[in-house]
Amino acid sequence: MFRQKRFSITLTNQTQTNSISTQINNSTSKLIEYFDRSKKIVERLENSSNIHIATLGPKGTSSEAAACYLLKTLKKTPTSYLLFSSYEEACDNLSIGPANLLLVANAYKAIDKIYMNANLKLLLSFMWETPLYGLAKKKESQLVDDRPLKIATHHAPSSLIPWFSDKVVKSYKIVEVNSTSEAAIQVIKGDSDLCLTNMNAVDRYGLEFMSRLRPICMLWSVFALRKNQEDNFLFDLDLI
Repeated sequence: MFRQKRFSITLTNQTQTNSISTQINNSTSKLIEYFDRSKKIVERLENSSNIHIATLGPKGTSSEAAACYLLKTLKKTPTSYLLFSSYEEACDNLSIGPANLLLVANAYKAIDKIYMNANLKLLLSFMWETPLYGLAKKKESQLVDDRPLKIATHHAPSSLIPWFSDKVVKSYKIVEVNSTSEAAIQVIKGDSDLCLTNMNAVDRYGLEFMSRLRPICMLWSVFALRKNQEDNFLFDLDLI
């Protein structure tokens, strides 16, 4: 009886192994299909003369830099993008034009609303390393040490503040804004002492870094409007 039970366990384990193997094979096929469709979508976009990307602004954001990178990859005019104060506003512009693609950083805290939007389709995703990030201040400004410093930051990179502020900031409080460029503008206006921002915004708004620097390796997603409510949610090459 002991041998029969052991044999039953062996059969069960073998069945589970076969099931897992089948799942892996199916997943591999789906991944290959995804890469193949992504390649076709990129080719379709390359051949399209009607590409306008909506993403997060104002000037100097990592989203703007990612849009320029995508347009360059697609061999398009690097100015074929529109900047908005939020990803939600950028998304709304797909309905009224002239934008027909939405570019969103996957670190965005409310990206679930973009993915779950019944009017949108995910076209493709790509990896891209942002410009260098760090804590920045006004040039030649002196930081006080008798109170917590105000650090303006977009939500997405805010968890990096302890790493950037280590040994350079005694205490601080976070002022959350909509983008890295808005964070830089907060410092220029005097509303915050420091900002967590990228090199593009530092150069554009005349700030200077006062901490160590690092890029952020990010996944970016590109969405388009579904043509109609009957349209399915899978990849479609006939979107642009």
